[in-house]
Amino acid sequence: MTVPHSPKDSLQQSEQNTNTHSKVYSGSAFMLITRIGIKSIGLISSIILARLLVPEDFGLVAIAMAIYAFIELFGALGLGTVLIQSQSDDRDDYNTAWTFKVLFGTISALAMLLAAPYVAQFYSDPRLEHVIYVIAFASILSGAANIGVVNFQKDMDFRKELKYQLMPKLISFVITLTLAFIYRNYWALVIGMVSNQFIILLFSYWMHPFRPRFGLKSFNKLFSFSRWLLLNNVLFYLNDKFSELIVGRVLSPSAVGIFAIGKEIAHLPTMEMAKPINKATFPVYSRFKDNFTELRKAYLNTVALTACLTMPAALGIALIAPLFVEVVLGDKWLPAAPLIQLLALSSMLTSITVNNGYIYMACGKPNIMFLINFIRTAMFFAFFIPLLDSNGIVGIGQARLVTTLIMLFGAQAAVVLFLKLKVLPLLAVFLRPTLACIVMGGSVLLIQRADWLPGQGLSLLMQILAGGLSYTLMSMLLWRWQGYPEGLERTVIERLYPGYLRGRI
Repeated sequence: MTVPHSPKDSLQQSEQNTNTHSKVYSGSAFMLITRIGIKSIGLISSIILARLLVPEDFGLVAIAMAIYAFIELFGALGLGTVLIQSQSDDRDDYNTAWTFKVLFGTISALAMLLAAPYVAQFYSDPRLEHVIYVIAFASILSGAANIGVVNFQKDMDFRKELKYQLMPKLISFVITLTLAFIYRNYWALVIGMVSNQFIILLFSYWMHPFRPRFGLKSFNKLFSFSRWLLLNNVLFYLNDKFSELIVGRVLSPSAVGIFAIGKEIAHLPTMEMAKPINKATFPVYSRFKDNFTELRKAYLNTVALTACLTMPAALGIALIAPLFVEVVLGDKWLPAAPLIQLLALSSMLTSITVNNGYIYMACGKPNIMFLINFIRTAMFFAFFIPLLDSNGIVGIGQARLVTTLIMLFGAQAAVVLFLKLKVLPLLAVFLRPTLACIVMGGSVLLIQRADWLPGQGLSLLMQILAGGLSYTLMSMLLWRWQGYPEGLERTVIERLYPGYLRGRI
């Protein structure tokens, strides 16, 4: 017999749902700060290193890391994601996840040691052999990290997650730059990468009290969900890393270095903003997986937040890319400018749809995510191979942008059908950022045409300021015109001016 819920129970449930939705913004803010902090450190490091090193140094490390990622791929079961999705507190689940990571980390390191001579021979570069030997050690360190830190996300304790991710990055940043000034070659990148994994290992046990033990009792239970994550990781590798291996073989290590730096700069303002928001909202989706009304609301809030951050950032980097490369990175990186523009626009569109996969995972349907990603990957390589052959390094950006444009409509149609979502509310969340981006673009173009600015550095600074201020002002005016709806603007205003909206909504 079903016991009816009392009005008091319904009120409490409603308050709990409201509190959970509020964590979409507060959690996203913390994760965004975390990711921006990490990537800002990474970008500053890359800019300094780009001045100290040459594209070939970055290319060698990128090829070695692509091999590392390929071997790691076979153990990429996403067991931490499974623990969050299932909301599991079973100690055996955690022990199993950690044991698998340790075992696979060791196997992965041995595989890299065996593969190193053959990789060096394939690329006709003996330096790769010793680079891979050192990077292999990172696999062991990564596998041994404390699985308990996954609870920072599961329990939405984003303050600890911020500290856990940011502090190791800051320490390894200092180590890498110090080595770069001393050695002035690719070893600074390699040793800095391994030291980062070692510091993460130490922090994982210092910050969380969980102490894992060896055991595989829950492997079948966890693998039933994670096999789809493994397949999705295979597709991610093909999209992200395998293309670097092809570029290294068809073109040169220098071309891979240009591609790696270009990708990092292009993705910083878009995907690196979307990822932390997705990490913060995934636990929320998991809690609402049986309540589609609340799930739809959480999804629309997330898309609105992502769009208002990633759209202006991507458009901005695309507009200033040629001047940015010339002023900040130097003339030797100029071939990266058109690639950055194409990749920035592509990642803007991807950032809008990447959150869809977390909806499917939270609802226990990772097979849908796999199907969409499979189509995306097949389409990318259909464009990538001929465009790389005809247009060189720029062909990668062209292939990525064309694929993303086509998949944007298919991916959004799939999530609309899955959530039984009305189209107009989904389109409405893009109204403010789209109109504000048009104004922002016009402002930046006006500055670019000005011939009274003395020096390229000042012109770059003025373009950034004009773009940021015009977008913010237009977005706030549209938000007020729409009647102060929920969104990033409302969250910021309520934090800065707690009484401002009282009596206005």
